[in-house]
Amino acid sequence: MSWYEADAGGDGSLANVPDPRDVQAIQNLIQSYAFHSDAGRVAGLAAMFTPDAVWDGREQGFGLAEGPDPIAENIVRHFDPGQPLMHLPGPALLTAIGEDEVRAASWCLATRWTDGQTRPFIHFYYEDTVVRGSDGTWRFRSRRLRPAFPSTGGK
Repeated sequence: MSWYEADAGGDGSLANVPDPRDVQAIQNLIQSYAFHSDAGRVAGLAAMFTPDAVWDGREQGFGLAEGPDPIAENIVRHFDPGQPLMHLPGPALLTAIGEDEVRAASWCLATRWTDGQTRPFIHFYYEDTVVRGSDGTWRFRSRRLRPAFPSTGGK
């Protein structure tokens, strides 16, 4: 069960929306991730994660990585300038857990330009925990890719 399916209650209530400035900063983080990922920018991606971050794409067949550099390297292994990839994340559902911690969920569609066509289309969603660092910057502490639809036994 994902975090937003559970009755979070207390600090995790879906009505507990972050401050609008934080909402914008977190939405920018999520969009920046897509741009850096699609451009194969390792340094830009690594800077978006906390030192103890975990990136979990196992349910989608993309593995598990811990720490900013291994996470960034894992993400860009799919980069191919000859077959550009495009992630189209939707606006995130944001829930403040505390002043410096927010949970986020956002749908995403990803596709690649292959042989003059966009294919395949991959539908999934991100389940994130983002935290504000001492410098005021929001970063991913965890990012999990979840399937949008039930598995049919294949990838």
